[in-house]
Amino acid sequence: MSQALRDRAVALYREGLARITPEFLLRQALFLAGTRLSLTFLDRVENVFLAPAAGIHVVAIGKAAAPMAAELNRLLGARVRTGLIVTKAGFALPDAPYPQHETGHPVPDEAGIAAAQAVETLARGVPASDVLLVLVSGGASALLPAPVAGISLADKQRLVALMLRSDMDIHEINRVRKGISRLKGGGLAALAGPARVIGLYLSDVPGDDLASIGSGPTVPEPVEYPALIALLQAKGLWEETPATIRHVLQTGTPPHKQPSRLPLNGLIGANRHLLRAIQAAAEAGGFRTRVLEQPLTGLNSAAVPRLLEDWRAWRAEAGGPPGGAGAPLALIRGGETTVEVKGKGLGGRCQELAALMLARIDGDSVFLAAGSDGNDGPTDAAGGVVDRESWDAARAQGIPYEALLADNDSYHLLERTGNLIRVPPTRNNVMDVYVFLCAPT
Repeated sequence: MSQALRDRAVALYREGLARITPEFLLRQALFLAGTRLSLTFLDRVENVFLAPAAGIHVVAIGKAAAPMAAELNRLLGARVRTGLIVTKAGFALPDAPYPQHETGHPVPDEAGIAAAQAVETLARGVPASDVLLVLVSGGASALLPAPVAGISLADKQRLVALMLRSDMDIHEINRVRKGISRLKGGGLAALAGPARVIGLYLSDVPGDDLASIGSGPTVPEPVEYPALIALLQAKGLWEETPATIRHVLQTGTPPHKQPSRLPLNGLIGANRHLLRAIQAAAEAGGFRTRVLEQPLTGLNSAAVPRLLEDWRAWRAEAGGPPGGAGAPLALIRGGETTVEVKGKGLGGRCQELAALMLARIDGDSVFLAAGSDGNDGPTDAAGGVVDRESWDAARAQGIPYEALLADNDSYHLLERTGNLIRVPPTRNNVMDVYVFLCAPT
């Protein structure tokens, strides 16, 4: 039963992703009828009326860039004049409609610099009468590095690595990224001059703030260097920040990234889509479900007791005490937690969350934590799925549980117990998902 329930949890995760593909979300959001481009965002509907001969130019950035661009090309057809895709290595499509750049993530690389230059060239070339349509999904911040003058790629790589190892959340990291980038924080939109700019966003950040998704390349946001200095100082990173970046922040002038025409931006997909898709799949399989849409954030060490408290409350309300009869139960939640990096091991936030849960989960429950992109940290795993049987296996094998956790080596811990989740790249990114399941005994 235990292995079957673990398999069921993984199957629900995969089925949820299959129901909310980037192509599906884009089809729900965009429709072209003659000269009317209808945009259905999550909070409103907008209509853009095109000149009869107006063309559309496409820049797709992020882990979902390739399938979004392919679907957009299918929907808009001959209206598209030029297009470009920037995505993570391994996330490209073999038959994409536009040139593809596969670049480094989460630390930027030389391929990303070349991609940024190509994007700048495309954006500058959009005629005033045309539209620049920008598709943004998770990962875009790292995939499209364009450091301001005086900052090298090596400088930016060093700072990004420092921030990723700190306790900074994604909003704080992206605030710094925007301050030292030409394209982030509305910079891409500014390059298009008087042309109409439209940004369609898939959210991979808690709170779904457009300015934080991919660092908002079409979302103008003022940059204040003193505030960035204060943030890096508060996080204990200022002295380790490369000298060139410190110099720019102390003496430089933030780049002007105000578009000449206000962009039209909106959200077309978010974590809650995945949670509800998993819920639908679970209910079709006979589970009674509860979805908690409030994103789980913070350090994993604090997230585990919060998850367990939610799970126990739902079981007490819906299923009675552990071991009782009744319908199988599922609790579904999403978010983006943080790893406190102290060791040199391998893993990701979902793998660590599953590893921490390993020693605390009760005897008839299964817990899954997985990234919607199919990649958790710098590994080939999407996350982990564990139960009490997994913990018993770890003890039987004499696995040094505490030592591996202290070294941030959740990957090899879960690999040894057989609890890693491995899936092909999903070409999607709407944060992480956490699922508890139990079946009646």
